Amino acid sequence: MVEEIKNEMIGQHHLLRALLVNVGDLAEKATEGDFSCEAALREGAHKLSEALQSHMGDEERLLEKLAEQGHSPAARNLEDFKHNHVHQREILAHFDMRVDSVQALKRLGEIVKAMTHAVLLDMEHEETAIFGAAESVSPVVQTS
Repeated sequence: MVEEIKNEMIGQHHLLRALLVNVGDLAEKATEGDFSCEAALREGAHKLSEALQSHMGDEERLLEKLAEQGHSPAARNLEDFKHNHVHQREILAHFDMRVDSVQALKRLGEIVKAMTHAVLLDMEHEETAIFGAAESVSPVVQTS
């Protein structure tokens, strides 16, 4: 059961990484002045936010299951994750507002790039905290 839960969490992180790379690529194009990607960037940023919101709920549920199964790193980190997720949900709400309100394409790209980078780092930290360095997923390297 523990391995299944770990695989589900890591699988979700793989899907999020793919989305982060896609949105990050659009953000990079936006910072370079490619106006053809503006609508896709705004839509992708909102999809990213929705996916992250959903993932946080799943992650809390899965961490609770791991803790119940006696996985001590999950039990130790569960309350920290819940606390951090409250803050992250607030950041995502602000991010969504900024995606809608920022008119300058270059600035929009910079905001989205910063978010994708922060999320990648956070996922790496989470994986190390729960699974240890040996089992964490290698981060996707974005070119910029």
